[in-house]
Amino acid sequence: MHVILGGEANGKRQFVREQLNGSAVWLGDDGLLDLSAGNRISPNVPVVVTGLETYMAGRLAEEQQAASELLSFIRNREAYVIVTDIGRGIVPADPEARALRDACGRLAQLLVNEAETVTRIWFGLPQKLK
Repeated sequence: MHVILGGEANGKRQFVREQLNGSAVWLGDDGLLDLSAGNRISPNVPVVVTGLETYMAGRLAEEQQAASELLSFIRNREAYVIVTDIGRGIVPADPEARALRDACGRLAQLLVNEAETVTRIWFGLPQKLK
C-alpha cells in the first residue's frame, strides 16, 4: 500500500496519476467511497482510494469497524490511498467536526503504519516520508 497525504488541493491526485499513468481504478473520487464495489475489482488491478473523510463521516459511530474494513480491502493489493490532512489549523467548535477530525487522524496513523511507502505532497512537491 502507498499512502499519499497532504492538504486540500496540494497535488495529491496529480502525483498519483503521474505514478500510475492512468492504469488504476479510482474509488471514492466521484462520490461516496464504496468498498463493496471495489471488491469486484481483481486484486491484480491497482486501485486508488480517496474520499476517506466522507467515508469516515458516515461511519463515526462504528469507526473501528470502518477502519478495519478499509484495511482489509487494501491489504494484499496494489493500493494508493490518498489522505487529505484535515487535522491542522483551528480546532472545530462543533463536537461532531472534532470527532471526524480525530477519527481521520487515527485512520491516517493506521494507514501509514502499514504502508510500504508514504509520500507527503506539499504544494505540489512530493516528500518521501517512508
